[in-house]
Amino acid sequence: MASERPLLTIAIPTYNRSRYLARLLAALAPQIAGDSRVELLISDNHSPDDTPSIVESFREGGMSLRYLRNETNIGSDGNFLQCFESAQGKYVWLFGDDDLPEPGSVQRILSILSAEEYDLVHLAVRNFKGDYTPSRKPFRGRASTFRRAEDLARRVHVSFTFITGNIINKDRVSAVEHLPFSDLLGSNLMQLAWVYTALEHHRRSLLIRDRLIASQTENTGGYQLCKVFGPNLKAISDRWLTSQRVKQHIVDGTLQMFLPGCLLGLRENSGMFASDDPHLMLRPVFGHNLRYWIFDFPLVRLPLTVAKRWMFALRVVNKLDRMTGNRLFRSSISG
Repeated sequence: MASERPLLTIAIPTYNRSRYLARLLAALAPQIAGDSRVELLISDNHSPDDTPSIVESFREGGMSLRYLRNETNIGSDGNFLQCFESAQGKYVWLFGDDDLPEPGSVQRILSILSAEEYDLVHLAVRNFKGDYTPSRKPFRGRASTFRRAEDLARRVHVSFTFITGNIINKDRVSAVEHLPFSDLLGSNLMQLAWVYTALEHHRRSLLIRDRLIASQTENTGGYQLCKVFGPNLKAISDRWLTSQRVKQHIVDGTLQMFLPGCLLGLRENSGMFASDDPHLMLRPVFGHNLRYWIFDFPLVRLPLTVAKRWMFALRVVNKLDRMTGNRLFRSSISG
């Protein structure tokens, strides 16, 4: 039985964050121990820290894993692509090295993947700051199946970019016609290559609303946020997706629910992201979309104290929108 192909590959791209990697491996160890359905793959982008010794310590402790260490740093996109291409499982779950599975979540996911076949499974996330405390909320089996990609995109939108949130049917994605995944090298959105391929050839997907993963906030950066989630995201969506509704839902979600908080963070000098000029970067891409002028532009141009109040109002709007089934995503606000 041990020689059978794994059902799921958990692939961890990592670089110079051994402390987070050790925390993640410690959380995964009891959930995958002795389970031949899971392949654990670690792709180390030539970390200069003690990542190799951390990995070896878990291996010596009995953890079954496959460790790839690059001779040079091939960039985050290259490392993501290496993870996907090297994975041997039917399904591939790229897992951020600073994210964590809630207790029991891996076995729950395995039972879902064993029972039905999906092109894509998307997972809700619980954000946390500082030290991680496992969730005490019980799993309630809250999940929705989608036959139309546009219905899933209306619920997930910009969260498709969150690598740990997507489990991809590699067999399905590899079997259909698609653009070369390597085309997205340097975009900081490599993960969209297989996510968008699954959406483009969508048959059946699942949204798990139970929060099975935890993500540490304010722990990323090193790229131009507005370039990545402006021109890059728009160009990739236009090229890789033919459904106008799917593309529009992703753009609308980016403008309404993701960029506002990021733009305010830039104003407050949070240091999360490399410096860029938000309005000059975003207006050429989204200036035709009324959402940009309502949800984003005020946070760039209003005085900071007023912008903070505007952000509070936007949070209320978004909360009400989620409670009413994302009605704004069905509106003609996009122009």
